[in-house]
Amino acid sequence: MNLHIIHAIRNKQRMQFVYNGKLRHIEPQCYGLGTKNTELLRAYQLSGGTQPEPLFDVSKIEDLKLLNEFFTKPGPNYKKGDSAMKTIFCEL
Repeated sequence: MNLHIIHAIRNKQRMQFVYNGKLRHIEPQCYGLGTKNTELLRAYQLSGGTQPEPLFDVSKIEDLKLLNEFFTKPGPNYKKGDSAMKTIFCEL
């Protein structure tokens, strides 16, 4: 379990990291375990990819940084209880 991700969700703090070789700038929405027991992060993506609210495999995240930037509301398609996760550690 990544405590930095939990902290960022609870504080509505933006994050950045490298994923598949691209720098991503995101607002974390939901963090938990998927059906294959992989840690997953649902995020609203501000830059770095084409999907607005992708699901990231946490094991593939590199150079994770919490930014001194904050957000006030979830992404436009956010739903509590993300169906891609069988166990949720933290969510907005």
